[in-house]
Amino acid sequence: MNKIWKNLICAAILSFLLIGSASAAWEGIVPCFGVGEGRCTVCHFLVLLKNILDFLVKMVMPPLAGLMFLVGGIMMIAGGASEENYKKGKDIMKNALIGVVIVLASWAIVNTLIVTFGRAVEGFTPLSWWKVKCQ
Repeated sequence: MNKIWKNLICAAILSFLLIGSASAAWEGIVPCFGVGEGRCTVCHFLVLLKNILDFLVKMVMPPLAGLMFLVGGIMMIAGGASEENYKKGKDIMKNALIGVVIVLASWAIVNTLIVTFGRAVEGFTPLSWWKVKCQ
């Protein structure tokens, strides 16, 4: 029975993330369409990398982390007399926090690398280290 609930929760999360968020946000992720005639450049590729990273950090990570904190908290509260459930809930919350820190640190590192190495790309204008724009 426990495995069925885990599969249902995973399916619900994926449905929410893929259908709800991706369909509305996909048009803003890809900065240009088509190859040739100067439409897509290396600068647009850097913008695409930044957009994908921002999508993961802003659209995927918060609901997923919130759900994990919720599940961990419910397990801790509902565990009550069961030391095992309390420990599982605490581990879930600790791992969710570690995951959030890793995602945010990777966002800072990748955006810094994009801006630093992107300065050599023609048409690439880093407005701030987290904002990228092609001319």
